[in-house]
Amino acid sequence: MTNSKVFGIGLSRTGTKSLAAALNMLGIRTKWYPQDYQTYCELLMANYRLSILEKYDGLTDTPVVPYYAQFDSLYPGSRFVLTVRNKQLWLASCAKHWANSGIKGPESINAPFWRHFAQWIDSVVYGSYQFNADRWSYVYDTHIRNVAWYFSNRPNDLLVLDVSDKDAFHRLSTFLGCDALPGPFPTVNDFQSPLLG
Repeated sequence: MTNSKVFGIGLSRTGTKSLAAALNMLGIRTKWYPQDYQTYCELLMANYRLSILEKYDGLTDTPVVPYYAQFDSLYPGSRFVLTVRNKQLWLASCAKHWANSGIKGPESINAPFWRHFAQWIDSVVYGSYQFNADRWSYVYDTHIRNVAWYFSNRPNDLLVLDVSDKDAFHRLSTFLGCDALPGPFPTVNDFQSPLLG
């Protein structure tokens, strides 16, 4: 790719790891959930021309979600993939994920950096770092509505994708102009895949 990139702008627990794996399989070097210190500092300082995008052509998950308009402006010709799923299943998945996260309140200064990062980005995206079904439901609906509005005059730049659909891999390949690979969409759950860079 040239200056254009692929941004996965779906919320947590919508198949963002699986999307990153699929993009890597299609030859688009993609990082799931970029949470390095430099990316954190750049986002905090409203520097959206991220250093990590010198190495990767795709990013997915919540560190990308709030900034899609800025990435769109800085990386013309980029494509955006909004992963979605059944909202009730999504809420149940989020409830379980956040209950198992180990984050119960403000972290001490000595906590690992990733925990500080997770609290910060969850607060940016969801307005809280503790799961709340009403708030998460509102954020889910609002995010989908806002993304649809933003790209309403540019249907070729946005793909809304449920990764559990049987034709998801074909739709993603077609959207990106890549040769479709045989087999189903990759499924990546709560473990780090070597495909994720």
